[in-house]
Amino acid sequence: DHHANRKTPDREKILYESVDVLRYLLAIMNTWDYTSEEIEDAFKDKDTFLHMRHKSETAKWDGRPVLIVDVDDVIAHFRKDYFKWLEKKHDIVIPQNYPEYYSSTPLKDKGINPESSFKDFISDRKLRDIEPIAGMIDVLHRAQKMGYWIQLLTARPDQNLICLYDTYHWINQQKIPFDGLAFSGEKYRWVVQSPFYGHVAACIDDSPKHAAEYSSHGLLVFSPALSYNTSLSGVKNVIHYSNPDQLQTQLSNLIKEITK
Repeated sequence: DHHANRKTPDREKILYESVDVLRYLLAIMNTWDYTSEEIEDAFKDKDTFLHMRHKSETAKWDGRPVLIVDVDDVIAHFRKDYFKWLEKKHDIVIPQNYPEYYSSTPLKDKGINPESSFKDFISDRKLRDIEPIAGMIDVLHRAQKMGYWIQLLTARPDQNLICLYDTYHWINQQKIPFDGLAFSGEKYRWVVQSPFYGHVAACIDDSPKHAAEYSSHGLLVFSPALSYNTSLSGVKNVIHYSNPDQLQTQLSNLIKEITK
């Protein structure tokens, strides 16, 4: 009753008023035609999200050298699966070696808004089923054993709740090793504001924009050699790798340099 003095709770009142709350929530779900399966899946998604967010937010950086690791096209085959979806959804065939990341030009030629297409891909819940890049999960496990702090940092839009929850679902489902997880479209700014700024050993990122920004501020970047980031070739502080084994060798050599 919002008073400071304590009194014995009215258990019957609590029970039946709670039922009123439950009935109200069910009425909302029924009004908008949510199925019981949708509600159950959303409950599980929220549960996964809360547990993983708690792990990420309560983990305190312990002084280890930090690896800033991107998700899409570093550990997840986002572009490959997105192109497959475009072919099935819109009958647009785009080769994997196309020089644009989102392939905006072919979409515009078909009268499709690239940003809307990306949102549709998310709404179709395709982020949950993206294929992991072979060998990269093992590289991250080995990197943790070498002594790195693994900070996952993705530019995915976390204001889109399906994107947010499906990202957490995928990372949990694939058992991706990490110490911290964050979302930001301005990655370098996020790093500057982090508690481990000045202690970043390297960044792993495929994006020409983010890799170039990291490198221009003196951060070492490992980037997978792909058709859309050839502009990074020869850029100071950027090292291309062709496969996870090469990356693992680079990380091993780097940690030896840092700790010797």
